[in-house]
Amino acid sequence: MRPRRVLSAPLTALLAAAVLAASGCGVRPTGILSAGDRPVARGQAPAITVYLLQNGRLRPVVRPGLPGHPYLSIAQLSVPPTAAEQRLGLRTEVRHPLESRVVDDPSTLIIDVAHGGPRPRPDWSRAALAQIACTADALPGIDRVRLWGAPEPDGDGRGFLRCGQFSALLG
Repeated sequence: MRPRRVLSAPLTALLAAAVLAASGCGVRPTGILSAGDRPVARGQAPAITVYLLQNGRLRPVVRPGLPGHPYLSIAQLSVPPTAAEQRLGLRTEVRHPLESRVVDDPSTLIIDVAHGGPRPRPDWSRAALAQIACTADALPGIDRVRLWGAPEPDGDGRGFLRCGQFSALLG
């Protein structure tokens, strides 16, 4: 009788791995399957209205919106007017970036003045406050603005603004 040969453990593991690799995973190959048309982005953001100043009067300016940014018009107030807008004599009095949010009342837009650091609150002209109030008023569902960080009638910089308060500046 012949002596029986025993394989070592590493050789057995290697042989088992080779057998498994050769046998495949059991999924049969198929051709390319169609899953419909390629995705195409067709979403369009609604236009936004920004109130700029022309000869000391408020003028609505329509600009393209951006999907997912419902308060873009408020942020646009601190951006210099385009070259075409400047040729028409349009300008902005809003010199500090603004951040907007809705908290409790969905008809009230909270606007934070992002002037940063320990500096005092910025001084806002009546025209700048009018720009903010009327631009916010042009947003769907917004009736008033609560501006944090600007002088207001309540004395602590947290008063409410409405576009109607600035009717003398509307053109």
